[in-house]
Amino acid sequence: MPLYVILDPNYDYAAYMVKFLAQYDFRGIAVFTEEKHYQIFHEQFTQELGEFMADEYLLTEFSEMMDLATAILNDWQDEEINGIIPWGEFTVEIGAELGEYLGLDWNPRTVVHRFRNKYALKSYLRYHTDLRINASRLVTTEEEAQEFQETVAKWPIVVKPAEGAGSRAVFFAEDMEQLRAYCVEVFKSGQGEILLEEYIGGTEYVVNGITNAEHDVLVTDVWHYDKREHHGIKNLYFQTMKVDRSDPVFEPLAFYAGQLVETLELRKSPFHMELKMDEDGPCLIECGARFAGGNQPYLASELHEHSLFELAACHYMDDLPFSWDDVHYDKYDRYQARIIKGVQDTEIQTISAVYGVEEVKALPSFFMLGFVQPVGSYLPVSTDLFTASYEVYLLHEDKGQIEEDAERVRELIRYE
Repeated sequence: MPLYVILDPNYDYAAYMVKFLAQYDFRGIAVFTEEKHYQIFHEQFTQELGEFMADEYLLTEFSEMMDLATAILNDWQDEEINGIIPWGEFTVEIGAELGEYLGLDWNPRTVVHRFRNKYALKSYLRYHTDLRINASRLVTTEEEAQEFQETVAKWPIVVKPAEGAGSRAVFFAEDMEQLRAYCVEVFKSGQGEILLEEYIGGTEYVVNGITNAEHDVLVTDVWHYDKREHHGIKNLYFQTMKVDRSDPVFEPLAFYAGQLVETLELRKSPFHMELKMDEDGPCLIECGARFAGGNQPYLASELHEHSLFELAACHYMDDLPFSWDDVHYDKYDRYQARIIKGVQDTEIQTISAVYGVEEVKALPSFFMLGFVQPVGSYLPVSTDLFTASYEVYLLHEDKGQIEEDAERVRELIRYE
């Protein structure tokens, strides 16, 4: 029986890969990094995925990672373990360590750590490539923060955690008073050291792709982030729009992203990169060794008529070349796609009613509903990606139809 290890298979992304591999008689060894992930799996995914799991382990029951690896190897010494799937932002580094102890051919910890620590990533790139990388520095004192700003010699300064995702605790300081205050906020967020970065203007984009065992890079989809200031909060996600290959920015963005990922030595993994494009060309913002969040890769899969989850699962398991049959860019170019994020400017302690959902589902370009907050739940003011009030996915050949439907989504969905 062919086996593989998968970390925290309590999310749809993991479920897609588990069910695909089960078609080829692969069975998963589930490793849960926390008790809550184990509980979510058994409450929500056991019926769907339980028959495809060969075994389960809880990381917190072992004092050392090596002990967990030894237990897995002892329990399954008569079977071959073919690969490891550490698919999430917060599990990739754990997966790299566990994979090393299991003797699996994935990425070493030194490589994956670059993707988990934003300062380590850019420091490595500045040393190993001539490509454009903005200035950054970890700080612990007010003097260090002031020194960095004086070196950059311009405002704003980006203040963020060295580890984190979803624009959580990301600020833009316009003066020293704000810089001091935002450093305190990042420290309080508990998401890593305080990282200061040179601000890059222009337009923000996303480049997603997959790498194989030979470090080749396949760019699968490119998107434009439309972020806006609203209710006094800067950089709020408003919508995400697919970029066609015919767009003048597509090729330079894809080429830049490919060079960076090859330099970072990532292999057998999806990647999700955020960049800025201004008059000086592309510049990296962040990069993760994982899929994009939300359901963006599911929408990209529909654009290509090929599951990117299945493609990633194949490369997690084996040393395979890329083929143009892996993607279908003709359809990708033919269709328009957009992700609409709800922006909430007032807090609702308990939602009593949700309006407009069925009307949104009836729109010509409606593809899927990411989420809508249910009646009875708390609705916070939107401050980052995690506090969007809803998420709607649109797909259509007519760009004008998507434009019209995007406006209708914002008119239709509302809470009280």
